[in-house]
Formats: sequence, C-alpha cells, structure tokens
Amino acid sequence: MMKSTLICLAWLLLITGAISAEIETQSYDLTLADCLAQTFRNNPDIQTLRADVERAAGDKLVYSSRLLPQLATQVQAGQEYGSLYPQNGMFSTLTAQLSQPLIDVGIPPALRRGRLEVALAGQTFYRETTDRLNKARNTFVHALYIRDLLALSNEIMQHLQANVTSAQQRLDTGFGTRVAVAQAQVQALNLARSLASLSNEYFATTTQLAELTGNNFGVSTNRVILPRPVGTLVYRPITIDLPAETAYALAHRADIGFLRTLVASAIADEQIVTADFFPRLTLEADLLFIPNSVLLTKQTQLVAGQSMLATEERAGVGLTWRVIDNGQVIGARRRLDAIRQEYILTLHKLEEAVPRELAEIAGALQTAVAQHDAFVKSVAAAAENLKLIEARLALGQATQLDFLNAQSDLLGVSAGLINAVATHEVARNDFDHATGRYLEFYISAQR
Repeated sequence: MMKSTLICLAWLLLITGAISAEIETQSYDLTLADCLAQTFRNNPDIQTLRADVERAAGDKLVYSSRLLPQLATQVQAGQEYGSLYPQNGMFSTLTAQLSQPLIDVGIPPALRRGRLEVALAGQTFYRETTDRLNKARNTFVHALYIRDLLALSNEIMQHLQANVTSAQQRLDTGFGTRVAVAQAQVQALNLARSLASLSNEYFATTTQLAELTGNNFGVSTNRVILPRPVGTLVYRPITIDLPAETAYALAHRADIGFLRTLVASAIADEQIVTADFFPRLTLEADLLFIPNSVLLTKQTQLVAGQSMLATEERAGVGLTWRVIDNGQVIGARRRLDAIRQEYILTLHKLEEAVPRELAEIAGALQTAVAQHDAFVKSVAAAAENLKLIEARLALGQATQLDFLNAQSDLLGVSAGLINAVATHEVARNDFDHATGRYLEFYISAQR
C-alpha cells in the first residue's frame, strides 16, 4: 500500500514538473538596477501619473488666466433683401469686448494655486513612484530568496536521492531494512513536494515582477517569457541614527511633502474664495464695427446729407463688490477651512508616526542581525555535525536515519540563514522607503 502511494505521489510530482517545464520556456536576465529603472520607465501606473504632471501645467494656465485680459468677439452675417435696402447682398457686423482686471485681491492666491497644482501633481507622482519602486525592490528580493531556497533544496535532494539508492543497495545486500528504504523515500518525496511549492511561488513572484516592471511578457499555450533575477542576497549591516534619520525623513518623505502641499493649496483656495468679498476694478472696452456698405435701419434725416452708417466704440471702468452673498462665499470658505484643518491633522499624525516607524524598522534590523549571526553559527555547527555523521556512518557507528536527520538539520538552518538575510534586506528597503530615499533614485534617473 505504501509503495503504491509513493508511486502515485512521484507520478504527480513528475506531471507537475512537466507542466512547469512546458510553461517556463524562456526568460531574460534582470538585475536590481534594471528592475528599478524599468519600473520607473515602464510601469503603467507611473506612466499615468507622469501624464498627470503634464496635465497639471494646463490647470496652472486656468488659474493664471484670472490675471490675463479677456477678449470676446461675435460676428453676425446674413443676406440683405427687400425694399428697405438700396441694394441686395451679403452683410456682416463685428462686436468685440475687452476686459482687463486692474485690482483683484484674488489674483495672487490664484497664481499661487496654479503653481501648487503642478506641485501637487509632482508630489503625487513622487509618492506613488516611491511605493511602486519599493514594491518592485521587495519583490525582486523575494524572488532571489525563493531562487536560493530552490538551489539549496535541489542540492539536498541530490543527497536524499543518493540516500534512497544507498538504502536500497544495503537492502539488496542484506545489510539494510525495508523501513530504512521507506524512510529515505518519504524524506525525498516530502522535499520534492516542497520543491514543487517553491517552483510555483517562484513562478508567481517573477510574474508579478514582470507586471511591476511593465514588460509585456508573451503568454501563449506553451510559451511564457519571464524575468530571471540576477544577483546575490548579501548581508549588509547598517547603523541607524534615529534623530538624524527622522529629520531626513520629515524633509524628504513624498507623502509628507504631498500633505504639506495640500495644506498650502487649501489655504490658496480659501484666499481665492475670500477675495470675492473685496472690490474688483476692471477696465472694459467695447467695439461695434459696421462696414459702410451695411444699412441696418432706415430713418428720416434730421440734417440734409446725414449718413446713418457708423462704427461705434465704447470704453469704461467696471467696479463690482459683493456685500451680501447669502452664504455662498462664507459657506465655501468654511468648507475649505475644514478641509485644511483635516489636512493639517493628518500631516501632524504622519509626522508624529515617523519616529515610531523608524524605531520599528531599527528593531526589525536588529532582530534580523541577531538571527543572521545565530544562523551563521548554526550552519557551521550543522555542517560539522553532518561530516561527523558521515564518518560514523562509514564506520557503521551511525544509522541512515541519523544521517537523514543531520541533513535535515543542515537544510533547516541553511534556509533560516537565507531567510534572515532576505528579512534584513527587506528591512533595509523599508528603511529607504520610510526615509524617502527612493526620490534619490528618481533624481539620479532624471540626470
């Protein structure tokens, strides 16, 4: 019964491996630097935000137009016909109106709001770009982590398969037992199942990495093109000066800068609305042009030889002042003031959370360092123990089960060491994200 079960499990694993081999047929090398550069350049979300920055320049013109002169024209054309007109034919008239603000207290905040519109789009771009780059970087590190686990597991699998062969040979020569063979086979099948799970996770991680970098990998019935992360998980210790890093984060965090710009824009909007309470002085000029060949009305001449055809020009100054607005200006100003207060409250909460966030990251780094140092010692001890068990096994002083347990111990502590290095690297990534250092990558990429 056990033998048939093992055969079924092995058959399923072979099918899974065949399917994976059929799907993953092509890949391309991807370094961390290329990963960040491609994410910044090709990620669809970042491309949309880059277009929003360009759109903000048009919004700035809208706010700036309050200062600019306004010109309105109207052209009328038609057909003259009837006894009223001396001759029939086409006619046209032109009406033009020019308005230039002279005194308007809403112009300065409107110009400032236009500049803030561009700044808001830029801050949004920085904030979202930072998040996408951090996600791509963590995904890349996770892919390296799974890749190293796969390599380690494949190395141990070779030993386990050799153990199965050795146990079978000992059984055939009369020095082994069926229990030892079954134990070796179960050990190999358990690791094979773990290998299949890691392969699926690696496939999912590289797929997500391709999506983040904006690469259109080809997917068909039997062909998928995915990135193959190139690089090594390296343990790089770091020392954090919390006061200095807190000050740096408050000055460079994209989300904090975004909220500060929102507060400034709310103040500018409130000032623009409040400006409706103040007088506005405007210079206005009107022009009505009627060609000499056009007769619009026919009247009795008061003076002999008088011509009824004329061109009219007007000029003047207009003054407006809103005194009673039935709550329109006051209500809008109070709504904007409430929004500004909400932005300020959120900004203060975020600024107060920065030291705590950095302290948590510093604690995570210290924990990862302690785990790394402990696993380094454990790996050395497990490797030494495995050599000792191999020597004792050759002398007949240890069993095959002892050898398998020693190999399992080495696999466990080696995987723990890889996990500690990956955890430390992710904590470093989170530290760069929490301090706003991804903007440095953006600035360097722009040069």
